[in-house]
Amino acid sequence: MNENTNTVYVLSGYAKYSTTDQSKYKLGNKHSIGLLTTDKNYEENIHTLKNFIKNLGWDSITFCMVEEVDDINTLSNDVLISSFQRAQKNGQSLVVNDHPITVH
Repeated sequence: MNENTNTVYVLSGYAKYSTTDQSKYKLGNKHSIGLLTTDKNYEENIHTLKNFIKNLGWDSITFCMVEEVDDINTLSNDVLISSFQRAQKNGQSLVVNDHPITVH
């Protein structure tokens, strides 16, 4: 991972919660996710990145969009800003929307 960079790649998508040991999310519910990573080779390392998410209790992981962010000031809310900072420090960070995806 390229931890000493200002660039963070935001992979947006969704995943299904697969553990029962946490009451915040309900087993089987799908949620929107954002994986922030400093790994500019994220395409080649997608398996490793998905394993990171699986180890946090998620499966059926799908990414739909990637955005490259160089400037923290372009981020719109505190959750993304703190996740951006965690990604710069640790190489990656996961953001999960608390509300499950519902089909109407």
